[in-house]
Amino acid sequence: MRLLILTSSALSLLLLAGCGDFEMPKLPGFKKEEPAPLPEQTGPQVPLDATGGAMDVPEQIVDTPEDAEVAPETVFTGTEQVVASLGDPAVPGLWMETSLVSNEQRALLRSANGAEVVVTLRPSPTTGSARVSIAAMRALGVPLTELVELQVRPAN
Repeated sequence: MRLLILTSSALSLLLLAGCGDFEMPKLPGFKKEEPAPLPEQTGPQVPLDATGGAMDVPEQIVDTPEDAEVAPETVFTGTEQVVASLGDPAVPGLWMETSLVSNEQRALLRSANGAEVVVTLRPSPTTGSARVSIAAMRALGVPLTELVELQVRPAN
């Protein structure tokens, strides 16, 4: 019976140790280790190797913001005819994924039946046909299951 009570008491103390600010009683021979303080960052940060030591990096390899090249933006300004299919129906909104642009911008789509809708052109990783949102295809009155030819112009 004593063993059951001692085991229950020890288990209760262990469970309470994980709850809040309860401190375990001081046990002889038990020494609590404190975490080492973090070193203060005083200068520029240097890359560290796998052991935490500073790596020796030649200066010509380190990129600085003024040396970084900026990719030119592709802004769609003309009129294009594209063949488009239905894009991901789970993505809401009026949009078209196309390789005509590298950043999002607004454009006017016109279908063969004369219907028009203003959409957001989104960059596409592929150079094939464009993909159009289900909302834009419905607004244009084109079949959702077919490839359609659309005229793309910048929105004014």
